[in-house]
Amino acid sequence: MTPSNETDLRQRVAGLPLAWQEERRPFAGAARDEYPPMIEAAHVVADEARLALHRWIDAGRRAGLSWTEIGALIGISKQAAQQRFGGGRTDDLDDTDHIVRHGANAFNEMAIMAEEGAKGRELVGTGMLRLTFVQTDRAWEYRRMVGIGPDTEAMAAHGWQLVSSWLPFHYFKRSVG
Repeated sequence: MTPSNETDLRQRVAGLPLAWQEERRPFAGAARDEYPPMIEAAHVVADEARLALHRWIDAGRRAGLSWTEIGALIGISKQAAQQRFGGGRTDDLDDTDHIVRHGANAFNEMAIMAEEGAKGRELVGTGMLRLTFVQTDRAWEYRRMVGIGPDTEAMAAHGWQLVSSWLPFHYFKRSVG
């Protein structure tokens, strides 16, 4: 990213809380009670940016980026990137009755989901380089969508349920038959 692009992006992000607040009530900065909503909005932006960074790194890893490449992109070492973004995440699932497929990435995970769904395995979680299933008595089909926010209501109207989101991907499931 060029310094000019970085400056532009930083200005846009810094302006998000103010733009959001301006839609509700103009901010003049003259009264004490104007600041709490700005602080809350800036906190939400910072929190979402942190989550987005983790999701994009997870997506990049699934697409084949190395920890060395990721570290170089964000200005830290390979080891620091791996420690900060790679370790010990779980889907808050116990290990009983779960089938975990390791090595899933952006290029092969749809084939893995189709294979497991045909065996009656329901997708219950996604993570970095893994898909987690449980055995059921029916077949499943899966859809992966790309974007910031999927239209879950439109998908639900066709029987699809959101499983999880790992930016830029959103994973949906529905039983077959």
